[in-house]
Amino acid sequence: MERYRNAFRKKVIPRYYRGKFHVAIFSIIQLSAILIIAPKCEWKISSLLVVLLALGYATTFTYFLHRFLLHRKLPAFGWAFKMHHWHHTFYQSHRMEYDHLDDVYMLLMPPWIQVFYYAVYLPGLVLVAELFLPHYLILPFVFGLTLWYGIYELIHWIEHLPVSHWSMKIPFIKSARQSHAVHHSKLKDVANFGIVEPSWDYILKTKF
Repeated sequence: MERYRNAFRKKVIPRYYRGKFHVAIFSIIQLSAILIIAPKCEWKISSLLVVLLALGYATTFTYFLHRFLLHRKLPAFGWAFKMHHWHHTFYQSHRMEYDHLDDVYMLLMPPWIQVFYYAVYLPGLVLVAELFLPHYLILPFVFGLTLWYGIYELIHWIEHLPVSHWSMKIPFIKSARQSHAVHHSKLKDVANFGIVEPSWDYILKTKF
């Protein structure tokens, strides 16, 4: 496995890539977005409900995107399938953890996707949300989606830590890692597409 991973790194990871910069860029953008949006929200009970609505939408979108786009080679989205295939090839059920920080190249979303998320995807959703939500609830909606992006990447990262890591003593984290390991097994195309939480896996009977 080590020989395979070394060969994979040389073939796939660009020479200029540095995992520490990738992590830093993600962290700076994510924390900045949260710190900018949160103080501008008008916090009421309705605002908190909208945050929950946004999280519910996000987990739904994540499940269906993961199951029907990343695990199928569709026209115009072959690049997404290939990137996700790299992730599954490098991280297998018997070797879920990364060895070096540069291995997050096959773990974290590329920085350009994060930029696209905030520069294109979120503004597009805001235009739709404005048709249904009062003005003061738009920012809480955006805050929920911003929060989700960070939660998703953090939980997915933790799921690829060693089983000996202290976080695995937390029942939810341990369960999430075990569930994600099943997704990285031979059942990858049929099981456990909910990376953060398993609601849709239970609903659509893809929970193993």
